[in-house]
Amino acid sequence: MGWPAWRRRTLGALLFACALLATGVAAAQVVVIADPSSPSHNEAVDSLAAALAPELAIQVQSVAEADARALADARLVVTVGSAAARMSAAQQIAAPVLHVLLPRSTLEALERQPGAPWSALLLDQPAERQVALIRLALPRQTRVAIVTGPDTHSRAIELGAAAAHRGLETHVAAADEIGALYAALRAALAQPAVLVIPPDSQLFTSQTVHQVLLTAFRLRSPVLGYSAAYVRAGAVLGLYTTPTQAGREAASVVRRVLAGAPMPAPGPHQLFEVGINPTVARSFGVTLPDAQWLADTLQAQERVAQ
Repeated sequence: MGWPAWRRRTLGALLFACALLATGVAAAQVVVIADPSSPSHNEAVDSLAAALAPELAIQVQSVAEADARALADARLVVTVGSAAARMSAAQQIAAPVLHVLLPRSTLEALERQPGAPWSALLLDQPAERQVALIRLALPRQTRVAIVTGPDTHSRAIELGAAAAHRGLETHVAAADEIGALYAALRAALAQPAVLVIPPDSQLFTSQTVHQVLLTAFRLRSPVLGYSAAYVRAGAVLGLYTTPTQAGREAASVVRRVLAGAPMPAPGPHQLFEVGINPTVARSFGVTLPDAQWLADTLQAQERVAQ
C-alpha cells in the first residue's frame, strides 16, 4: 500500500529542506498536527502540503504522537481539528499557531498557555452569509430557527441580527444536553422555518443527525447544514468550507506570516461551497437554483460589501 499523498509531499519537502541546508540556506519549517484516522483531516493536510511544497519543510504529526522537539523548532504550527487545537493550547509553543477546521465553540473554550500569536480559520459560517443564502435559495421563507447548546448561544444573537436585517423572523430554543434536543427542536419549529444547524459537537452529532433531519422534515422546515454530509443526509441546503479549501486558505496565511505579516484575527473562511439536495427540496415544493450559481452570487455580494 502506498503512502498517503501528504506523507509523500512531507518527505519531498524534507528532502528539499535538506538540500537547502546543504547549500547554507535556512528552510522555513511548518509543523502540522492532525488526526491521521480522519479523512477530512487527511484531505486538509494534503491540500496544505500541496500548496506549500516544495519551498517549505513540512512535518506532519499525529495528535497522539506530536514531538515536543519538533514543536520547539517550528517556525509556525498548524493544528487541524479540535483535539489538535486543545493539545497545542496546553503547550508553551514559541511559534505562531494557526488552527484549522475548528468550531468557534471549541476555540472559545480553549485554555491557552502564554506564548506566541495564534489565530484560527473557523468552521462556523458567518450568520450574514447563511441568511443571504436562505434569501437566494428559499426566497419565500419568512422565518429562520436555531437550537443552541451551552457553547453556541452567541450564534442565536448573530443569526437574529442578520435575519432581522433582511426582514426575517428568528425563532430560538436552547438545549443544555442531547436529551433536551428534540423538545427544543419542536419549540423552535412550532411554526415552519429554515432550521440553521451550527457546528455543535454536543448536540448535533453523527448519532443525532438523522433524527434532527426527520424531525425538521415532519415539521415542514427545511434545514441549512454546515457540511456536505448534512446535505447528503437530507438537509435542503449546505454552506461549508471543504477540507481542501481549508488547507488551501491555511497555506495562504502560513506564507504571509512567514513572510513577516502579522497573524490575522480569528475568523471564518473566505472560501466556501454551497450544497443542495434537489430531491428533498422538491418534497417542500421548491426548485433550487444551481449550487455553483448560489456560491458565486454569495461571493459577489460579499466582494461588493467589502
